[in-house]
Amino acid sequence: MTARTRERETALLGGRGSFAGVPGLLTARRVLVVASKGTLHRTRAERWLPPEAEVFTGFCPNPGVEHAVHAARRRAEWGADLVMGIGGGSALDVAKAAALLPADADQAEETILGGRPVAGNGTELLLVPTTAGTGSEVTQFATLYRGRRKVSLDTPRAQADVAVVDPALTDSCPPSVTWSCAFDALAHAVESLWSVRSTELSRAHAQEALRRIVAILREADETPSRGERDALSEAATLAGQAINITRTTAAHALSYPLTARLEIPHGLACALNLIWLMPLVERAGPRDVLDERGPDAVRGAVSVLGSLFGCGPGELGHLLGDLVARRVASIGVRLAEQPSDELLRLLVAEGLASNRMGGMPVRLEPEQAYEGLRRTLAAHLPGAGDGACATTG
Repeated sequence: MTARTRERETALLGGRGSFAGVPGLLTARRVLVVASKGTLHRTRAERWLPPEAEVFTGFCPNPGVEHAVHAARRRAEWGADLVMGIGGGSALDVAKAAALLPADADQAEETILGGRPVAGNGTELLLVPTTAGTGSEVTQFATLYRGRRKVSLDTPRAQADVAVVDPALTDSCPPSVTWSCAFDALAHAVESLWSVRSTELSRAHAQEALRRIVAILREADETPSRGERDALSEAATLAGQAINITRTTAAHALSYPLTARLEIPHGLACALNLIWLMPLVERAGPRDVLDERGPDAVRGAVSVLGSLFGCGPGELGHLLGDLVARRVASIGVRLAEQPSDELLRLLVAEGLASNRMGGMPVRLEPEQAYEGLRRTLAAHLPGAGDGACATTG
């Protein structure tokens, strides 16, 4: 790895077996590794990590600001010139924060919340995903939580210097992780395709991702084949490249409170939102369109989605609902009770307050979101009754 500015494109090393090149990237470097204990065990880290590497495991899924601050302090104390994140999206996001944030806790939190500019410190960033979904290895932002509220660290300096995407690292992912991650990648691609910020390049990435994902969600067994895992990894990176240009939209904005408050896995939460959002976008009239390029831009995106999903007009939501129904048992989520009216409205209010709403191509009213979310949760999560918690297994 050679020193360079983060504003340049990530050097991408992909393909089955590419992980074999990682030890060579760590040679003669002072390395901080951000990974869970489980990932270190599964990847047999003792065999390839330099003996002098420092390891940070002090984070959890959907990491909080405090985890990011602790990681940045560890990087500074260790004097690392290279941060390596290996794992799912949470590990990669914490690694980004570790590489970028100042060691002082107050300054780090101020930076995350946007009150302090991100300053370069010369630390390079190597990201190695072990799941196929988040695309974090090729994006310039990291998702963190302050309590139950999602915040984003979004800066070109969070772009990895090098990303190594080896599908073999996803082979050990159980169905619950595999399919939730696949839905996350699908949501990235769909939302990027219809975003008001879409470009020719982002649309090309999104379409290539969807060509792979939709077929696998429809046809694969509970545990994908090696070839299907290869395709999912490629799709996740393509979808990540797409949202790095456009950012996400309402499906993601409304997913964060579902994850934080109901413990619905992120990717599934995004897909559940898309089930009711797709018909809204598809039916939007000219007065509802927010994309400055006009109604034709929205109709064009919907037409492409219909072609990629293999369905006719008015069928997108139903088809995605069928794909979710096919995989939800494998993901293993069951709402103990249906969210109360008060909680549903809180979930909607928190979601609509997200800056990700700025990418929506059509107007979305709170009552539309409330009704769509209420109906979809009742229809697609088994065990829905009368209250507000979720379990995963």
